[in-house]
Amino acid sequence: MLLTLVNIGPLKEARVELGRGLTAFYGPNASGKTTVARALRLLALMNMGVANAGELMELINRVKREGRIVYEDGDSVLEISCALGERGARLKFGGVLGGERRVYADDRLESIDRPRIAMFWILHNSVTLYGIKAQEGRPYELADLLAPSVLRGLVGEGKALGDFLDFYEEFLAKVNEYLEAFSGHVLEYRDGLYFRRSIHLFHPNQTAKGVRRMALIIAATLLAEAVTEGATPVVYLEEFESLHVDYLELLIEFMRRRSAAVVAETHSGFVLRRVYETKSKGDVRYYIFKDGAVYTEIDPKLFIREIAAMVGVDML
Repeated sequence: MLLTLVNIGPLKEARVELGRGLTAFYGPNASGKTTVARALRLLALMNMGVANAGELMELINRVKREGRIVYEDGDSVLEISCALGERGARLKFGGVLGGERRVYADDRLESIDRPRIAMFWILHNSVTLYGIKAQEGRPYELADLLAPSVLRGLVGEGKALGDFLDFYEEFLAKVNEYLEAFSGHVLEYRDGLYFRRSIHLFHPNQTAKGVRRMALIIAATLLAEAVTEGATPVVYLEEFESLHVDYLELLIEFMRRRSAAVVAETHSGFVLRRVYETKSKGDVRYYIFKDGAVYTEIDPKLFIREIAAMVGVDML
């Protein structure tokens, strides 16, 4: 999947590829990383069939006053453009049945107009789903996400109970396979969610924050692969560097192997370096956000301030 943003937020023009595996976004605050996330959210909401022209207007650069987002995935091409002061947005869709039309804030979209994206946006201790049935826009903490009643609503209430219970058992076993290998913990759902280490059970509040967040990342990513049939699953992870360095390295390898498109947003040069070193294994990309554009060339000057902070040197 290719995404092009022109005059959207702080980005003058940016083109990023979001394929299977891991993509790292590196850059300072207000450089455009979260702008790409908001564009992905807009596309995922459009996949639910609503135009959301008003949200596009909020993303447009106020100085340039006109912007566009182009989504390309295989033979599917969709361009969404809007100018401040105009009503609605213009949609151009490519392919054999290509065409153009204007849509307004709450217009319903035909199937051909819809980008096939489902987004799992992980922020701190919760994940919000967009483009997944009627669940879009709701944040889930880990205990919510793994509650059988909630998960059945995401997987499909039409699924027979026996089939769902088989799915739940297999899904939890897969989450635990990675979580135990990475941290020594496994998850159990009884009257609620617990972490087990050896023979001891712990309430989530008694478990290290890093372990809880890693469990959420693993569960949300595996769930994105399981419930997004017919759409490209995109997992967007903010503040990746907040995890312990050992967990970061394990998760980089985990995310590289995923069929979903996993985006890890970071301000950390360590994360960028580890992603760069892993690139030769395949299914890994990185983009550096700077001055309204994105780059793939690594300039050592990017890390001067970070290195200086580590050794206690004032660079001002």
